[in-house]
Amino acid sequence: MPVSPPPKGIAVPDVLVDLKLPQVRDLANRLRFSVAEGRIWLGERRVVLLHAQAFAALRDALIETLGMEQTRMIITRIGYEAGQRDAEMVTKMGGPNVSWREVLNAGGTLHALQGFLLPEHAGPGLAAGDLHADDYCGEAIWKESLEDEAHIASHGVGAHAVCWNAVGYCSGYLTVCAQRQIVVREVECRSMGHVHCRIIARPASEWADAQEDLRYLLPQERPARVHVASTVGSDVGDGSGDGGGDATSGAPHQLPRVDTLGAAAMDDAPESLVTGTSTAFTLLRHKIERVAGTQATVLLLGESGVGKSLIAREIHRLSQRAAQPFVEVNCAAIPEALIESELFGVERGAYSGATTARVGRFEAAHGGTLFLDEIATLSMTAQGKLLRVLQNGQMERLGSNRTVTTDVRVISATNEPLKIAVQEGRFREDLYFRLNVFPMLIQPLRERRDDIPVLAEVLLRRFANRHSRAVPSISPRAMRALMHHDWPGNIRELENMLERGLIMVPAGETLDIVHLTSVEDALSASAFLEVGRDGGLTENHEPLSGDVSDSDSPGLSLDTIAEDVVRQGTMSLPQMEDALVRAAVKQAGGNISRAAGLLGITRSQLDYRVKRLGDVT
Repeated sequence: MPVSPPPKGIAVPDVLVDLKLPQVRDLANRLRFSVAEGRIWLGERRVVLLHAQAFAALRDALIETLGMEQTRMIITRIGYEAGQRDAEMVTKMGGPNVSWREVLNAGGTLHALQGFLLPEHAGPGLAAGDLHADDYCGEAIWKESLEDEAHIASHGVGAHAVCWNAVGYCSGYLTVCAQRQIVVREVECRSMGHVHCRIIARPASEWADAQEDLRYLLPQERPARVHVASTVGSDVGDGSGDGGGDATSGAPHQLPRVDTLGAAAMDDAPESLVTGTSTAFTLLRHKIERVAGTQATVLLLGESGVGKSLIAREIHRLSQRAAQPFVEVNCAAIPEALIESELFGVERGAYSGATTARVGRFEAAHGGTLFLDEIATLSMTAQGKLLRVLQNGQMERLGSNRTVTTDVRVISATNEPLKIAVQEGRFREDLYFRLNVFPMLIQPLRERRDDIPVLAEVLLRRFANRHSRAVPSISPRAMRALMHHDWPGNIRELENMLERGLIMVPAGETLDIVHLTSVEDALSASAFLEVGRDGGLTENHEPLSGDVSDSDSPGLSLDTIAEDVVRQGTMSLPQMEDALVRAAVKQAGGNISRAAGLLGITRSQLDYRVKRLGDVT
């Protein structure tokens, strides 16, 4: 397809990515390297640093193993998913008032920051025209593409465009922005002998043969896999052929939803905190789903505040006993003299003051689930009676010789290792083995940081409903602080902090660090490496007080600064202009041309102002 030159009168800018531009710095600040965690963060999501040669080797291995067509499909879909994720991050970061042009321009910046290519405008650019109109047509030039370099090195110049990952990324990014399927085509590529790569973006409905592109972007329906037992352990009929699914739909690809346990059983219940996206949570979910439908005794292990009670309730909700009682007992909160009567019941006259007979928690939970929290605090006598119930379902009320049979599933929990309690003689070994049928370790929140954004969203909705408040958005700085805090109190600490933040944040404002912290409860500082103005990595510490030095703090908007200056009456318009000139010259190290670029004026215009001011240092 011929590509028209830029229309007359439209300036084609140079490189779009300059770390001195505030919007580019804002995105660069979201790329953080946490050596202590062994993670690289882009906003709230984990990313990896991949060697270009390793990417090229992977690409070549896929081509050799699967062929050019299947490799293109895999790499294009990887880019498509990445583009969708980045578009969601930028849209969330910009808030409800961000313009879609800003979001589009940020996509090119992110692509460059990730090292795949260097984007430039072509013609009117990708941000010209109405992305939501049927006649939308955007163009861009790609320079320094990693993909065509890798392809040319191994396969030479050919007849086809090969920037598959970049095409997928741009298609996914634009699709999220437009809320409909946008298809990007690479019409020129260095692998075809062109000087640069050039793309055209249009709605899928405007391409006559869009299905040719969509089959690379969207997952295809595949035949069901048929597993047949074999003596050599192989699968017969693995359905490895291409699917025949219809890829012509114009709807955007649906992103995977966050996993929430027991959704079907929780329709009438408050939104559950048993939710997450981390690997640790996925493993925990798998165990819950495996054990919930059985009658096995479960032992929950984990620090205080990790949500052992929530997990116990989730197991009950997913079990065959869901319609029966769920009884929770905190063994540490019951005096030792009363623990037996609480668990097993008491007959009238069993002790002074026992004027009536009373059923215990075991009888109250008959047919259902009994959750025994802080199980390690039980007395040795209570442990012996509990062992008998677990063995044969029989017990006696305090002050009675009559045996009562009960059908109860026991889930126990502790925040201390029971093996150590057994070794110290504080816990019966035979009871430990009875309880330890299906142990489940719940990781602390600091070990599953990927769950924090999801949990924060659920908690803010819950507290907003409780306190009749609107759900506030969380500033990027506050979210980074939440992600890097050590959380000694785990989910319980997160609950307290977010409830405090919801109460403190004024209506209509963004929830920031100043709303979360208190004198007694402060977020821990976290050291990280970030992208500096020269493109290198510099060490920084996230500010954790109410100080507004961070660029993404809502208090640093130009409107807010202007309102403060006018309200205080401390500076006139000429004085404000002079202050900006001095700041720009200082930032540029005395380089007038660079300072003029920072202010968006010509060198001669700035030179005139500098001479008028005299000493600008």
